[in-house]
Amino acid sequence: MIRRYLPTLIALFVIATSLLVMIAWLAFRIYVPENMCAVLIHRSGTQLPAGELIAHEPGQKGIQEQVLGPGRYFYDPIAWSYELKPLTVIPAGNPTTWEWLHSLSEPQREALRRGEFALKGDFPKVGVVTRKVGKPSAPGQVVIVSRDSGSAGVLREVLTPGTYKINPYIYDVQLQPAVVVPAGFVGVVTNLFGSSASPLSAAPAPATENDSKGIATALDIAEPSVMGENALHVRPLVEAGQRGTVRDVLEPGVYFINPKLQSVVLVEIGYNEYTQTKITETENHRITFPSDTGFLISVGVTVVWGIQPRHAAEIINEFGNIDGVVDKVIGPQLRSICRNIGSTYAARDFIQGEKREMFQKALTAELQRVCRGKNLDVLIALVREIEVQPPGGAPKDAVATEDLKRTIQQSYIAIESQITKDKQRAAAATRAQLEEERKKVEIAREQIRAESRVLVAQILAEGEKQAAEIDAHAQLDVAAIRQEAAQFQAQRISTLGQAKADVEKMKNEAEAKGFELLVNAFGSGYAYNLYTFAENFQPQSIHLIYAGEGTFWTDLSRFDEAGAAKVLQNSLPKKGPEK
Repeated sequence: MIRRYLPTLIALFVIATSLLVMIAWLAFRIYVPENMCAVLIHRSGTQLPAGELIAHEPGQKGIQEQVLGPGRYFYDPIAWSYELKPLTVIPAGNPTTWEWLHSLSEPQREALRRGEFALKGDFPKVGVVTRKVGKPSAPGQVVIVSRDSGSAGVLREVLTPGTYKINPYIYDVQLQPAVVVPAGFVGVVTNLFGSSASPLSAAPAPATENDSKGIATALDIAEPSVMGENALHVRPLVEAGQRGTVRDVLEPGVYFINPKLQSVVLVEIGYNEYTQTKITETENHRITFPSDTGFLISVGVTVVWGIQPRHAAEIINEFGNIDGVVDKVIGPQLRSICRNIGSTYAARDFIQGEKREMFQKALTAELQRVCRGKNLDVLIALVREIEVQPPGGAPKDAVATEDLKRTIQQSYIAIESQITKDKQRAAAATRAQLEEERKKVEIAREQIRAESRVLVAQILAEGEKQAAEIDAHAQLDVAAIRQEAAQFQAQRISTLGQAKADVEKMKNEAEAKGFELLVNAFGSGYAYNLYTFAENFQPQSIHLIYAGEGTFWTDLSRFDEAGAAKVLQNSLPKKGPEK
């Protein structure tokens, strides 16, 4: 029975399971797109404490700290709801659009001096995070807190380029440009918060997480200074963690710095130009001072000055920006030194070239000395324009000035004419002396040639004499050597003849001795002769026929054997009759 309904039960179970899965997929699923995040809201649970909007503990009702990133999640729709919020994107910029400067235009220099300079391009940014929940701060105060403190205020840490899922009910993110220090610049950092480092500063007490009383700026640190007898009261440079201008500067690069904690001023490293000249008739910046003779002197001066990286922080700490350097040091000191030194010169000194150069050197040296005490480098103070004016400005004074210039000019012309004549006389005397020396050189050259010919003849004669003597000695030596060689040849021939005779004699004696020994060995000379005959006898072409005792030609083919036997028979001694 059960087996009959089993397939039906299985089908019903599958259908019910599918319906439950479909309901869960449609009702319980939370889908978060890739560019969004979901803020969870708990509809039930423990009520939040009075004044709080965010649930910090599990089981509390209301907006949760937890944020869901892109993806699929499953929550009970009765107990939970959610809100989709866009992800926080901190742009990284586009390096292809960055303009790294190699030289600044005049408007850019003006902006740099005012502290308003900014590079062109899509540069990276940072996210300055403000926690909106937590212990509130006092009205008008800025509190800097750490990320894990849980207090309300601006977080010390910034968000670097990237994508973040941030709960907008808890945090507020503001995009700020990152600090970019281009090549040829350094960044001077000013800590706006930290422990106090100088008793000279009138700034308020350092701000903490529970107490913040304002933000320090470069203007707070560098008080107005007065050049001259009054002392300069400036807060000294500080180390990391202290409030004020930091001693170490930022080298070229990109830095992710919280602008609420630190401010950065760009300072161009190298030499700058400061000029005081006449631009137009209405815009005249020349330095005017009286000479010791009462004439009015107007000079146009260009100062080439610069800042070293190791002194950038001290300069910004003291003067605030480059304009402060120019307005408080370079400009006033240039005018003061120029007037003090120029008033010791007469009017004609500024017309003469040597005196003008002395004035420029003295001006440069004094300006270098003063600026060196302010950590500034002065390369040169170049005097470009000089104008001598009459004291009262009356027409007759102008005529007197022109007469003075003409008199000085004529005196210089006369001096130069006299110098020219002296040089011409010296040149004529030098030419005459040169001609005389040329004649002396010709005479000496002929004498040397004659002496050379005599020396050559003497050397040739001496050489021929030595050659003849050497030839005679050589012939004599050759004759002696030939005589000695003939003697050796005669001795050789005699020795060889005697040797041959001795050899022949010894050979003959040896042969005779050999024959003697052979004869003694055979017993008699006759026997040796027969041996010699038998050894040297060759009967191949001789055929004898022996036919017996009566006939000689009977058998010639055996004649040799018969003849030999006969000979041997006759040679043997005859034996007597046997007894």
